Amino acid sequence: MELPYQGRAIIEDNFDYVRITIPAKKNLFIILFLCVWLCGWFFGETSVIKELLNSTNRGTDLFSIVWLAGWTLGGLFALKTIYWLLLGKECIEIGKGILILKRQGDPLSKTTFYDLNSCTSFRVQDDQINTNFARYNTLKSLNGRTGTIAFDYGMKTIRFGENMDEAEGKYLLNLLTRKKILTDKNLA
Repeated sequence: MELPYQGRAIIEDNFDYVRITIPAKKNLFIILFLCVWLCGWFFGETSVIKELLNSTNRGTDLFSIVWLAGWTLGGLFALKTIYWLLLGKECIEIGKGILILKRQGDPLSKTTFYDLNSCTSFRVQDDQINTNFARYNTLKSLNGRTGTIAFDYGMKTIRFGENMDEAEGKYLLNLLTRKKILTDKNLA
C-alpha cells in the first residue's frame, strides 16, 4: 500500500506567525541536461575568447563580442537554474500583519513585503505555468511569479508555492485560517 504524500512544505508554527519553507522541486532530467549543456557551453565560451584574443579582424570581433555576451548570459542562466533546483527554497513568513516572500538560492530575486490587510482573495489555483518544460520558457518563472497559492494585492495577482500540489496548498491555507492569521477579509 502506498503511503499518503506528506508534502514538501516545512512549517514552523510560532505564536503569532507561521514560517513556511518550500524546497525547490528537483528535476533530475533538467539538472543533468543543463550540466551536459554547460560542458558544451564551456567549450564554446573558451573557443570564442581565444579567437577574440588572437584575432585582428575588427568586423568579426564585433560579431564575436555580441555573440559572447549572449552566450555568457545563457550560461549564467543555466548555472542559476541548476543552483535553484539543487539548493533553492521559497520562504514565506506570514503573521503580525505582514506577508514576506523570499526565494533563497535565487541570486536575482528580492524579498517582498506585503501588508496583510491589503491581501485579498487567497485561493489555490492549479499552477498551469509550471507544467512540463513550460516553466523554463516563461518570463513569469524568471521573476518567481509562479505558484499554486494566489492572492490579490491591489490590482495585481501575486503567486507563491511553486510546483506545489493543490492539496498541499489547501492544507496551508486551512492552517493559516485556523490560526486566524488569515481572516474572512483575506479570503473574500
